[in-house]
Amino acid sequence: MPTVLFKFGWRFYFVSFDCNEPPHIHVGDDKYKICKYWLRNNKGIFADNTGFTKQEIKKIEKVINENFELLNTAFHEFCKGYKK
Repeated sequence: MPTVLFKFGWRFYFVSFDCNEPPHIHVGDDKYKICKYWLRNNKGIFADNTGFTKQEIKKIEKVINENFELLNTAFHEFCKGYKK
């Protein structure tokens, strides 16, 4: 599970078995919280959440949007060798 970014105690990452899905990023803390954002149209689009508060989700979305190119490029680079 490659970590692309670590900010505010949250890990922004993806997993290889997800390469058959459209570009996206998972975000998790070191305990139980996890959420997922699709990477589309130069922004993060909320997909799913377990445990994060609304305020945290807004902050996560801001981080994703500020780092969209990094996250999107990392997903495509990592997944380019996987069949879809």
